[in-house]
Amino acid sequence: MAERTLNDRFVDLEDRMISVGSLIRYGTANELKFYIFDYAPKDELLVRREVQKLKARNPAIIEFDLYEMMLDIIQEQGYIEDIQRMESEYDKSLLLREIFQPLLSVEDSDNEFLDRFKREVPDDGQSIVLITGVGKAYPIIRSHTILNNLQSIFRRNPVVMMYPGRYEIKNAMTLRLFERLDDDNYYRAFPLVERRTGRDD
Repeated sequence: MAERTLNDRFVDLEDRMISVGSLIRYGTANELKFYIFDYAPKDELLVRREVQKLKARNPAIIEFDLYEMMLDIIQEQGYIEDIQRMESEYDKSLLLREIFQPLLSVEDSDNEFLDRFKREVPDDGQSIVLITGVGKAYPIIRSHTILNNLQSIFRRNPVVMMYPGRYEIKNAMTLRLFERLDDDNYYRAFPLVERRTGRDD
């Protein structure tokens, strides 16, 4: 089946995110109101502009840019200059393992990264949690890990992740970052706007 154009999909996306009620009307296969809007990585700048339009139309949309969150935490904890210096001296895999993962671990239930979601948005069913910056934050912050951890934080607010890659069915629902890296299997989110013709109402 042919791919729908991004502009065509944006029309549906704006309609579905005009309000909390409009979004959750599409429903998911489980009790969680989690959605993924996947797109070709080459369209990143277009998608960023679309996100600004969505936010302007609906003040209930609260954006969380994973990359900006990561930088804020590093800055607030006083590590930014040390990390900049170490990037020129050490292998990236070492920095990831020894610095970023302990500092920004979202596998732990009690961590600054997840606490920001809790502090900024009460789970009252009145907000749409919009997650962006997935590609910029990789591999330090992994999208499937964020989604798994947010399941216990947001039970009433719908969550939408803008995903630069594909959310596709293989043996299971698979997040394929940049359309070439298998991020992980993730089956508890609903594709918000299908990319192929003949599969979207």
